[in-house]
Amino acid sequence: MKLALFSKNYTLSSEEKLSIIEGLSIMLSAGVPILEALDSIAEDMYKKSAKALIEKLSREISSGKSLAEAMEIFPNTFDTVTINIIKSGETSGKLEQVLKDLAENIKQNIETMSSVRSALFYPALVLLVLIGLSFYMFSFALPRIAKVFFDLAIELPAYSSFVLRSSLFFQKYWVYILVALIIMSLLFIRLVMIPKIRARFVILLTKIPALKTLVRFMDLSRFTNTTALLLSAGIPIIEVLNIAKNVVVSPRLRSDIEYLSDSLARGSNLAESMKNRQTSFPSLLRRVVGVGEETGNLDKSLMDISGHYEKQFTDIVKNLTVILEPLLLIIIGFVVGIVLLSVIAPIYQLIGQLSPQ
Repeated sequence: MKLALFSKNYTLSSEEKLSIIEGLSIMLSAGVPILEALDSIAEDMYKKSAKALIEKLSREISSGKSLAEAMEIFPNTFDTVTINIIKSGETSGKLEQVLKDLAENIKQNIETMSSVRSALFYPALVLLVLIGLSFYMFSFALPRIAKVFFDLAIELPAYSSFVLRSSLFFQKYWVYILVALIIMSLLFIRLVMIPKIRARFVILLTKIPALKTLVRFMDLSRFTNTTALLLSAGIPIIEVLNIAKNVVVSPRLRSDIEYLSDSLARGSNLAESMKNRQTSFPSLLRRVVGVGEETGNLDKSLMDISGHYEKQFTDIVKNLTVILEPLLLIIIGFVVGIVLLSVIAPIYQLIGQLSPQ
């Protein structure tokens, strides 16, 4: 029990998980015993926590546990989908093939997230520059100009007075403002890590039309991909659905997946059950599932449609960034323009007062 509690502190990046799963797949296929394979993988790990995790897995397997049972001790490291796929592979004697399929899936997820991060990099950089520029101007640059104008007792326009007085406030309390922003950011990140709060936050985001579509395609991609992986590993369809419902973020889709599971338990087929929940399961998915059930290739059909939804998801992300980039540049121009106008107007006013009558 102590080991299980302590193990929750272990975290792995997607790349480290890929190294473990792919390494096991290659070495087990080559006939290397699993304990020797784990020792070899541990030697190649640079991160101490990852090395320690693999060593603990090895010790658990040495004590008589299977690979899936050893992974279950680390619930925050190995998700339910991974554990169930490996458990099925061990039961069916197809562990090497299951690990290979799992490694390919992790690679695909890494590539998708990499493309999303690349698309978001420029808007994030522009936003960071905007925040930094605004903070510098209001905390250091504008207060010097503000003091000159206020010392000269010039009658300033309302917007100039507001901007310049705000800059004096920022200059006086900029340390506290910076600390408050950092604390609020860390608190927000911490709250988003709590599953219930993260779920509520996602629900709020889905109220925005563009983000609603984005989350929809992301959920459909995750659902179809996870279902395909679990089915190809030989897990019964009802159990597959009970696992797959946990990978989606939309409460409605999760509820409708539960309906599918209950409907199948009553003897219905998957495509027919989806017709009763058309809002969550689009026509394209229903038709592909129907053909997959008829041909006995449901896992392959779902994997193909998963790629389609994943492409839709990445395309929306790229389109959003195309819209965001000029929008952020306009915001930067607006902020800089307001600041310049609040400074230039008093200067012209001062020049007018100094001009000979």
